[in-house]
Amino acid sequence: MPDDVRELYEEARTVAAVSRRAGAALARATVERLIKTLDPDAPKSAMLDKRIERIRPRLTPQTAQLLDVLRVTGNGALHVDDDPGELVVMALDDEEGPALLELLLETANDLVEEMIARPATVGGLWNKLPEGIRNRIIGAGANPQADAT
Repeated sequence: MPDDVRELYEEARTVAAVSRRAGAALARATVERLIKTLDPDAPKSAMLDKRIERIRPRLTPQTAQLLDVLRVTGNGALHVDDDPGELVVMALDDEEGPALLELLLETANDLVEEMIARPATVGGLWNKLPEGIRNRIIGAGANPQADAT
C-alpha cells in the first residue's frame, strides 16, 4: 500500500473505533486515494464512481461490488439525510457497524492485493520460468495447459 494511502487507512481504522460515521467516510477517502494512485490517467475531475468504472475490468466482481458498497456507504455516512440507506444504518448501528466498517476497510487491502501485490508476485514468478517455456506458453495462446510437460 502506498505510504500516503496507508496513512489515511490507519487514520480511518483509528477513528472508526470512536466514530463509525467518520470511519466510513475515511475508508471511502482511502480507497479513492488508492484508486487515484492505481489509475493516474483518469481525468482529475473524475468522481469516484467513474474511477471505479475505469478499473472495474481489472478486478474480481466481488471487489468491484465492495468498492461500490464502500462508496455509497461512505457518502451516505457523511451526508446523512432524513432517510439514510440500509447500509448507512448498518454502519452506524452499535451491533452491525463494527463488522461492516472492518469489511469496508478490508476493501482497501483487497484492492492492493488484486492490483499491486498479486501482479508483482505473479510477474516475478513468471519471469523465473525459462524464456523458451514462456515463449511456448505465449505462442499457445497463454494456455499453461499447453505446456504441461
